[in-house]
Amino acid sequence: MTSDTADFSLDSSRVGIDPIDIELERGKEVDIKDIDFSGPVAAVNGRQILLYIQDHSFKFHSVLSGEDSGNRFHVTDCKKLEEMRRNNKFERYVVTNNLSGKFKISGEGRYDRGRKESEVALIVCKLCLIKLNYRGAEYYPVRQKITQEFSIPEFFKTYSSCFRHEPKGFRSGSQGYTPNWNDIASHLKKEKDYQCEKCSVMLKEHKRLLHVHHINGVKFDNVPTNLKVLCADCHRREPLHSHMHVKHPDMQLLTRLRNEQGLIKNSWTDALELCDAAIFGALEKLKRSGWPAPEIGYEFSDNKSAVIGEVEAAWPERKYAIVVDASQKLDILGWKILCLAEVHT
Repeated sequence: MTSDTADFSLDSSRVGIDPIDIELERGKEVDIKDIDFSGPVAAVNGRQILLYIQDHSFKFHSVLSGEDSGNRFHVTDCKKLEEMRRNNKFERYVVTNNLSGKFKISGEGRYDRGRKESEVALIVCKLCLIKLNYRGAEYYPVRQKITQEFSIPEFFKTYSSCFRHEPKGFRSGSQGYTPNWNDIASHLKKEKDYQCEKCSVMLKEHKRLLHVHHINGVKFDNVPTNLKVLCADCHRREPLHSHMHVKHPDMQLLTRLRNEQGLIKNSWTDALELCDAAIFGALEKLKRSGWPAPEIGYEFSDNKSAVIGEVEAAWPERKYAIVVDASQKLDILGWKILCLAEVHT
């Protein structure tokens, strides 16, 4: 995946395992007021979470035997959750950020009426996928395929820039690499002049954001044809790397560098390929609605030309913009600047 130890390090907010991480991995009952729905994906204490109903009552045995697919799990504040709140049934939900795809459920046995528990795979809520337009889920044929192949780590990776903390299962180490891996990767980065081989961004001054990718996913296979130098964003987009997290400030920096180096053209192709992955669904919706391509990584300046803020995508002629981090919303006269949760409403 990457070479330098800095690529594996965590900032001070993520060193060690916080008790909330352990609770969320096991599954935790929470009050609705403790769930943050301000972003595109539900969160608790700055962590992405999934919501589901643990109690499967008398269909418990049917779920275990595969006769019933069980209650759906949710990834965002969809119409179904709104309905549950209206009917005062939201307290039945449990939240988790477990990446395994297995959910702890409970219910009554078919013959033994005692309370039972087990872990099963559940299906993602299609209404959630539609709301986010996750990978084009608004289209029925696409949605069916996404639902069947849904990967929780891949989903969390897509929206990783929206959160302060990564799931515990995302925390990588140096396991599986050969003892001389750091030397090999450092040499290759230098040989490629610290340039991403996919998007071409130059990272000589920001080497921590440059990784070396194993094309076949085998960490000890260091033959030259299996190695590729990629920036952190291009690296996480590789299908073999569903457990990668790119923090929002790092994504903003990469976008800024791409713009400074003239790598992002004003086209829908570049917008969809080089935007923060978290806004892809929103951009695709606007493209289908006939909108022109946005400016990715648009910066606002004051009357002294000092940058006062930036957004993930903007349409200056329409004075419309999208920002990932709701706390970074700007109040610019005449502009409509929306966070992702508002775009998907």
